[in-house]
Amino acid sequence: MPDHSINPFQSPPTPPSESSSVTSVVAKEDWPFEATELAVIETIEPPLGRPIVPGWPWGKVLSFLLLSLVGLYMLRAGVAMLLTWLYNPDGLIAMVASFIPFLLLIVLPMIIFQTICSHYFHEDVSTFRRLAKLVRLRETKPIPSLNSPNCQFVAIVPRERWQFAERDLTQEVAVLHINPYESRVIIEGAEHRFWIPAQALLKCGVDNFKTGNKQIWVLCLIVQTGEGPREVCLRIGNVDGFWQSSGQRKAVAEKFWGRVMLLKQAPLKAGQAT
Repeated sequence: MPDHSINPFQSPPTPPSESSSVTSVVAKEDWPFEATELAVIETIEPPLGRPIVPGWPWGKVLSFLLLSLVGLYMLRAGVAMLLTWLYNPDGLIAMVASFIPFLLLIVLPMIIFQTICSHYFHEDVSTFRRLAKLVRLRETKPIPSLNSPNCQFVAIVPRERWQFAERDLTQEVAVLHINPYESRVIIEGAEHRFWIPAQALLKCGVDNFKTGNKQIWVLCLIVQTGEGPREVCLRIGNVDGFWQSSGQRKAVAEKFWGRVMLLKQAPLKAGQAT
């Protein structure tokens, strides 16, 4: 047997224990845009810069438990009504009437509570809450308001991590701010701050990959830095807290791609297209 045979039962690759970079080094090529400025990536020192671990999907767990309780009750009620209809049809109306107060006072509030929990405890929503508290403590505030319509919670997912499980994709969480007045993009992360003038952009696009059964769509920015071209890939956060289809995730990524491209005023080089 060869020494390097593949074990079909081995576990999937796990993220490296050491901290990897929030950006990816890219090979030099003929970019669609020419950079006349440089992007700057700052490291935010502790305690105002620290890792924020993405939240667990407690909303899904609570929703599953509450919906299971409601489902079991409805099953019990349905069986009881069926047996009453078979053996005592005259008592069916009285039984249905006896279930109505319970439905209004218990089941309906549980469904409403489940909807609230699925949003409040959604992993992206809870992670953004913790990030927002950290960002508001900083003296340097490049983003005037986190509630601005130009702000969006994002997860930095370097291309090197696309092979990992969904929970291990995120290298760092951040707030994306697209400033149309100063023609620049700011990414305020938990540990890093990106200053990206529009004229430092070499390429902007939307890419996708699959983890498990889920299609992930990301906004990919290639920018010129003092150390050469660097790529930063952003998964747009689901701050609405509701289920999203692959098409919806793609549409959201393309929306922010369009916003970034509107900042880009430099003309395309001859023969190139976006």
